[in-house]
Amino acid sequence: MTDPTEEVGYGEQAMAFEDVTDSCSDLEDWLENGDVLTCYEDADGQIHYKVSVENGVFDFVLDKENVEYESYLEDIKSDLNNLFSNASVEDFRTLCQNLQDYDEYKKSHEDVIDFDLIDKEDYESIVKEAITEYIENNDIEVDVKELGDTDVVEDGDNSFTYKGEEYQGFDSSDSGDFDCTSCENFDLIYEAVQEANYEDKEELTMYLCGMNFVYKNMVDDVMYKFYFK
Repeated sequence: MTDPTEEVGYGEQAMAFEDVTDSCSDLEDWLENGDVLTCYEDADGQIHYKVSVENGVFDFVLDKENVEYESYLEDIKSDLNNLFSNASVEDFRTLCQNLQDYDEYKKSHEDVIDFDLIDKEDYESIVKEAITEYIENNDIEVDVKELGDTDVVEDGDNSFTYKGEEYQGFDSSDSGDFDCTSCENFDLIYEAVQEANYEDKEELTMYLCGMNFVYKNMVDDVMYKFYFK
């Protein structure tokens, strides 16, 4: 634990150390090795802590909004952890495809979370982190079956259907295009997979988006892959 201040006495005026301890997590690090002697909120919405640790007594002043912000982030992380923690890989696939977007989550949680503090970027960052963590902690074997020429019908210029259904995912080996049109959470899943330690990130992304079949077609030395549910 790094000492961010000099020791202060019990009777001395509280000192603000927002530059060093500007989040709840900073204070939590201190509390692991100390005890809160006093805690109060002043008229300006600042929360004052006096913490006793082995090498002295230290004062912390945290902004109330920042404390609440950190708390709400932890609440969202807890929701996702409860959702993913015991999920099978197949259940995880389904959950990824049906995760609430920011507006849906906001509507269902606005009674317990202040969304003036939590924006779309905050929410999506936590979602991507949770997806990446599941991938890192679980052995996911991608099960995407490869289709042959007799399985698909070419219905246009480099466009194919399988059992009457148009392809819903697409990528090419030149890294020029990569998309999944049928999964609303494609961008979130794609960005989360990019952060994970997984060899074939494109195939995993398509698998998590619900794709079960792939047809590969070579055109002008470029391998195009067409994914179907």
